[in-house]
Formats: sequence, C-alpha cells, structure tokens
Amino acid sequence: MNALTDSCDDAHWHVLGAGAMGCLWAARLWQHAPLQGRVALLLRSAEALADYRQHGGLTLEAPAGGARLQMPLTAEGLSAPGAALQNLLVATKSQDVAAALASVQHRLAADTRIVLLQNGVRVQREITAQYGQARVWCLSTSHGAWRRSPWHVVHAGEGTAWLGQLEGGDAARTRALLALLPAQAMRIELDDHIATRLWQKFAVNCAVNALTVVHDCANGELLHRPAARRALDALIDEITELLHALPEVPPLPDLHASVHEVLTATAANASSTLQDVRASRATELEHLNGYLLTLAAQHGLSAPLNAQLLQAVARRTGTACR
Repeated sequence: MNALTDSCDDAHWHVLGAGAMGCLWAARLWQHAPLQGRVALLLRSAEALADYRQHGGLTLEAPAGGARLQMPLTAEGLSAPGAALQNLLVATKSQDVAAALASVQHRLAADTRIVLLQNGVRVQREITAQYGQARVWCLSTSHGAWRRSPWHVVHAGEGTAWLGQLEGGDAARTRALLALLPAQAMRIELDDHIATRLWQKFAVNCAVNALTVVHDCANGELLHRPAARRALDALIDEITELLHALPEVPPLPDLHASVHEVLTATAANASSTLQDVRASRATELEHLNGYLLTLAAQHGLSAPLNAQLLQAVARRTGTACR
C-alpha cells in the first residue's frame, strides 16, 4: 500500500483538523510504536489533500531547532467512504467541532472513541451530551506548536496533557485508550476530574486571551503594563465571582494565582487568540468569554467587563459582537 495515496481503512487513529496542534498530535501518534503507519489525517478539501500528498507527508521539528523528522502519514478526504473510525482525535478550533463531526458522521459507529482537543469547556459539554458520555474523552494540554509551513509543524513548547471524561467515566476504558496514545512523548496523565481542569483552563483563557488582543501584547505584558494589569485584575475578580455563582462549575483553585502562573510561564508567547487576530482568522472567544456571558444570562447574572471586552475585540477586528 502507498501510505500517501491509498485509503487506510484500518488506521487505528484518524486526526480531524490539520492546524498546528492537529499536525503535532498526528505526528506523535504516528511515532507511537504500536501505531506506526496506522494514523490518517482527515482533510477537508481535495486541494488540501493534493497539496499534502505532493509534500510527501508531515515534517515534525523538535523544540529549539532540534531534529526534523519526515512522517508519511496517510491522508483522506472527509467525504471518502471507508470503514468505521475506531479512534478519532478532533483537533479543530472549538467553533468548528460540531460541523467537523457532522462531516464524518457516515463513518462514526456506536463504538467510535472521540477525543476532543479544544480550549474551553463548552464544546466538550455539548459533544458529550450529543454523542454520549461513553464515547467522548477530553484531552487538555499545555504543549505548544506552530506551523513553519502547512505540513511542517514545530513542537515549540513541551508541556503535559491530561485525559479523562467529564463525569469521571469508565477508568478501565480510559486506561485502555491511554495505551493507544503517545503517553510518554506527550506526557499524558489520566485525570478523573478532567472537568475541573477544563473549567480552570477556561477561566484562565477568559482572563487572558481577549485582553492580549485589546492591548496587542505578549502574555507577560499583561502583568507589566499598568493599564493592562488593572484590567486583568478586575476581569479576574468578575470571572471568579461568576464561576462561584454557577451551579455547574466545581470548586476551582484561586484564579489570580493560576493566571499569574500561566502569564509568567508563557511571558514571551502570543495567546492563540492574538495569533488568530493577527492572521485574520476567526477566534474562539464565543466559546470563552461569550460562553461565560451565556451562562451568566441563564442564571440571571451580569458580566459587564466580559461584555465590554468582547465589544473592544469586535471594534479592533471589525467583526460583529453579541
């Protein structure tokens, strides 16, 4: 079989979403010894598929200008017929997950395992409700990646990842799934309380991402620019108060401490939202601060600073706001 041109119906993993994180995880999955050669990228257009095949696969570059490895993963079109997907890693942006899953609905079976790799918590709750707790896992990660070119991904920041199901789930099935993932290379740990981790990351992203757009700055500058720092502290206070009042949110660690830790550790980085704005791409803010506003409204609560923040981002990007 030609790994680049032929369909691979028995591929153990399919990766949906060929951005930086999707390519990184696809490459690491391909490297995982039991799975080598049994990983396929699902690409949305014939043009992307042809371009991928012309490039001969993915190139993975290690951090700090390390080794570059060429990996001839299989690629398939979304509409291609084939056997039911066994394990599907969804690495699209949050706002694209529902449509992406719908595009491969013809290949989803009752026992297809769906792993979500998104920021926030909204899409994880929605997809778990739609497809069922037994079929959906959440993968939260602090790894960093960027694309030097469409099929050349740089593993820019080595972090950790956590795997679990929103309501605890079946521990034995989660351990079995972990064995199929590159647990050592990507430092994946099991988390029986993944919902708490997702809510905490959601809160941090709500505090940080949109503000970096408004102030057009790297993460660490939010701590050092006086106006940005004042806005950050006030926003954290509002988010903390809101999440404490929402019955669906579990008790969370101190948000001021969590935000400061993240901003210090990623001081030189541009947030994913700022990168999207600079590249004229759609952002995930509707799944972050926008979702927080939705939850607040459902419970008769107000979130004026979050609303003002979304309006400020809309003015900068020339997009409509809620």
